[in-house]
Amino acid sequence: MLRAPFSLEKMIYLPETGMVMYRSHMHKGLKRNFQLMPGAQWLEMLCRHIPDRFEHLVRYVGWYSTRCRGERARAAASAAAVQAPEDASVVAARARSAWARLIHKVYEVDPLVCAKCGAPMHVIALIDDVAVIRRILEHLGRWAPRQVRQNQRAPPREVKGMGGSKPPVHEWTYHPVPDIA
Repeated sequence: MLRAPFSLEKMIYLPETGMVMYRSHMHKGLKRNFQLMPGAQWLEMLCRHIPDRFEHLVRYVGWYSTRCRGERARAAASAAAVQAPEDASVVAARARSAWARLIHKVYEVDPLVCAKCGAPMHVIALIDDVAVIRRILEHLGRWAPRQVRQNQRAPPREVKGMGGSKPPVHEWTYHPVPDIA
């Protein structure tokens, strides 16, 4: 164990009653600094700190604890709320530049520059109707409808000695695998 889940110095076993007393800091709700419980209940609470087989139990303290991370997230959210919200045109410009940058990165072509004259281009419309797209591509001579392929595979070969064109019939057998676990 890298860090023990409890301190042995704070634990006292009372053999006459079979109880375990654990002293710690003052509990705000219980208004006391100890916990008294039967030995079996103490062992149950102690075993909760033992991870299951093939699993790791990691407890984060300090900077990496859930509480500290939550406080940092709340502080960052409140700081972001204090800042002025961005204008819609600024957000749209960032989205356009990101889109253009990614297209340029993948296809090595700047989509916002005309290939013929080099002037900047602007998106003025978006066509998403299938019939309109088909009419435009047919007009340009670029519509190539998908042809249905038939006979995608060759017929089966004849097997010598079988007297026909039927493939041999395989009989499946089952061999139980011994349980080794």
